[in-house]
Formats: sequence, structure tokens, C-alpha cells
Amino acid sequence: MDQAPLALSNAQAQDAASVGGMCPSQAELPDLLKGWTGPRPLRVCGGGTSSRAAAHNQWTLDLRPQLNRIAWQSSDQSVWVGGGCRMGDVLQALLPHGRSISTGLSGLPGLGYVLTGGMGPRSRALGLAIDHLLEIRGVWGNGEEFWLQRQHDGDAAEWRALCGAAPFLAVVTEVRLLTHPLIPLWVEQCRASSDALPDWMNEAEASDPSISLQWHWGDADQLDILRVYDQDPGLGGMQCIDGLHQLPALVVPRPGAQRMHFEVVGLLGPARAADWNECMPLLRDCMRRRPHPSCSLSCQQLGGATSLVPAGLTSFHHRDAVWKPWITAGWVAGDLAMRQRSLRWLEELWSVLQPLCPGVHLAQLHDHLPFHQRELEQAFGESLPGLKALKKKVDPAGNLPPL
Repeated sequence: MDQAPLALSNAQAQDAASVGGMCPSQAELPDLLKGWTGPRPLRVCGGGTSSRAAAHNQWTLDLRPQLNRIAWQSSDQSVWVGGGCRMGDVLQALLPHGRSISTGLSGLPGLGYVLTGGMGPRSRALGLAIDHLLEIRGVWGNGEEFWLQRQHDGDAAEWRALCGAAPFLAVVTEVRLLTHPLIPLWVEQCRASSDALPDWMNEAEASDPSISLQWHWGDADQLDILRVYDQDPGLGGMQCIDGLHQLPALVVPRPGAQRMHFEVVGLLGPARAADWNECMPLLRDCMRRRPHPSCSLSCQQLGGATSLVPAGLTSFHHRDAVWKPWITAGWVAGDLAMRQRSLRWLEELWSVLQPLCPGVHLAQLHDHLPFHQRELEQAFGESLPGLKALKKKVDPAGNLPPL
């Protein structure tokens, strides 16, 4: 089996002093997991954007070199996507066919974006990425191979678990996704006072599902706004793009000489713009006490099609969610005191948002942090006992991250 130094886009994972990376093929993966006796858990890298794509004294399964197939299936206009593919590469591969998939705000994440839910600017119109899964192929943590099809296995516990909780249970090597027509999008970008945030959210909650609001609160008193329309709103100052592959960044990264590390916690909550208004004094206070300028609060809008799928059909428990805020704690690499302050700030801001957003979206794993169990409980709710039972069955040795 090939081994190679890891090249990761997440600086914290890159700096983690991992043992190294293994690059298994589909054929090699079952025996590797069945016979694994090294440090546990194994880390999995599909896109390299997660802070746990690599970890200290642990091995990473790097899926990118050998599991990077993107194959168009014209018979039903679906696409096969390998476990080592980035979402931006999938969008590019679909352009000649006039098709697209619903991706997030960045094209850098790998298949984990889909398997943990998958939400982006078109989710209100199209649903979550997991709602477009047709087939899932991979290897359970115990080394047993599987190949599940929604048509035949959609009611099975294994299918429901993989649609939202796959990173804890299996190494997914390939999926088949429904695609949709590539359409132009209209984009509105501006800066606004943070005092106006409840007004922006209130307007968004009343808007058509063809419109989605994303915002970023990085400066104490200013918001970056990104609003995306599926149809021409007939307003001035709009940018028309050919599709999500041309989506501008919500925030342009600030140039700087310092190497930064980050942890991100994603939350989920219903439509409650009025309650956000009541919390604004506490939110402003938290934002003004950020330990580092890279600490921020961002949010994207859900609802519409994401709420139409019954909660029990997948492991994405919070189908009533209309908002997904995410908190980013940042610190200068190697500054452990700043790391502690930033993580404490993250938890403080989380406690302010908890009444508004009681759910968690596990887009990144935090089994190295003290609030990991809290995240699991708030992400999976009443589904967690069933997921733990399945974990004991398909990954009894704990080759993959713990539930």
C-alpha cells in the first residue's frame, strides 16, 4: 500500500505531527481495517479541510490519491463521486453536461461535506446533499464491505446512519448522487451594521425558498452579507454567475504572516429572528471581546426543501432548522494560552446561542475537545443510542472516531 506525506489545507491538521498517511485502494481497504493494530482511531482525509484530517501520533487514511473517480451516468443524470474528491472538482466535471450538485460556500471540502448533511446556498430549493444520495459504497470500521442503494436499503438502519453519521462508522469510498440542471444565480454582496442583523434574518425567514441568506460577523460592528437568488430579482447591483462553481467567497481571507489554527462548531436552530433581536446585547459583547480578530460568527439559511424530508429517514435530526450559525475560534499556531482563551470564548458564545439554536451540525469532529459528547447529543438526539448500537456492531475495535 502506498504511503505518502500528508499535504492538507487545514493548517492545524498539517501541523499535528501525525504518524503519516496511508493511501489505500478500494481493494486494500477491507484487509487494512480488519487487521489494524496501530493507534486508534484512524483519521480519514477526503478533502483535507477538517482540523482532524490528521492528529498527533495517529495515522490518516488519505483517500485522495486512489479514490478520486468522478463518473457521469447519463442514463439517469447522476454522478459517481469517489471518497477522495473535492466538491469543487465535482462541479467542474459536471459543467460539460449542464448539470450541478448542491455544494456549500467553498469547493474545497471532500465527500465528508455530503455525508455529514451537506448544506449550501441552494439547500432551501434543493434540500440537503444527503437527500440526493442514491448509492453508498464503502467499508465498515470492522473491515466488512457494503454497497447500499436508496431504492432497496432506504429504510435500513445502516442507510439512515450513513446519511449524517458516516465518519463514525465507515470509510465511504464512493457515492452516487442525483444532479440538477446548471442554472445562473444572482448574487448580492454588501456590508451592513451588526445592529441590522435581526432585520436581515427576519426578512430572510419570510423569503421564498429560491433565495438564501449567508452572513459573517468578523468585525465587532460590521457584517458581510451574501444573498443568493435562483431567479433574477430585477434589482440593481447584482452579480450574475453561471452556477455555484463561480460563487464568490463570503469573506475574503485577510493576508497575514501569522500561521493560524482554528476550531469550528456548527449549530442548528429554527426560525426565531425576534429572539435573535433580544440576544443582540449579549452577542455584541461577545464579539467585542474576541481573543483574536480571526474569531468570528457566521451563518447560513436552511428551511424550505431541507424541512420536507422526515427526520427519521436520515441521521440529520434537526429538520426544523432554518439557521446554521457556526462559531470559529482562531489562535496563532503554537500559542497555547491564546488557544485556551479562544476555545473558552467559543463556548461562551455557544451558551448565548444555545436557546436559539439547540442543535449541532457535526461538519467537523471534536473528539479531542471536552465538549465532544455534548455535540453528539445535540446533533443526533434520540437517534444517538441506535447509532451507538450500530457502532458496536460495525466498528467494535474503535478503528474510527468514537460516538
